[in-house]
Amino acid sequence: MKTLIAPFVAIIFLCCDTQGNKTPVKSTHLIISKMSDTERLLETTLPFVEDLLKKYGEFFPLASAVQNNDSISEVTTYDGNEKPLSNKVIADLKKTLKESKNKYKTVAIFYDVKAINPNTNIKSEAVAIFIEQKTDSTAYTLYYPYILTTDKKIKLLDPWKSKADKEIFN
Repeated sequence: MKTLIAPFVAIIFLCCDTQGNKTPVKSTHLIISKMSDTERLLETTLPFVEDLLKKYGEFFPLASAVQNNDSISEVTTYDGNEKPLSNKVIADLKKTLKESKNKYKTVAIFYDVKAINPNTNIKSEAVAIFIEQKTDSTAYTLYYPYILTTDKKIKLLDPWKSKADKEIFN
């Protein structure tokens, strides 16, 4: 799985500038070094998300973070509701991350969406990943469109990203 994720991350961040425009980036070294925490979060959390999709066809939003000591932790919330709305879970995760923001360098919230790919104008299921780094001036949402085959395999399609407002480290 690691061999699949890293190229997708490299494609997303090497083909888009810091404003989210799909233009070549002049300094790939800077982008790659900044993305190491993000790559680590994707490589540790995306396989778990894929397993949930294979088993259940969906998943509740979840978060992971790179702590200041470079360890990765899962961040969870629970309000007693066994079937919460995704928007509520995302809001709770953002609140929890914001309350503990001094412990983290980078945070990521993973959730399942239906999104229109800006390159094809086709609506599809996608894993959306809200990524925010303490040192960056903006946040991003990465979109990994996928197809869940009848034999329960996940096929990831070409990803894209969009610029997002900072909500945790603002």
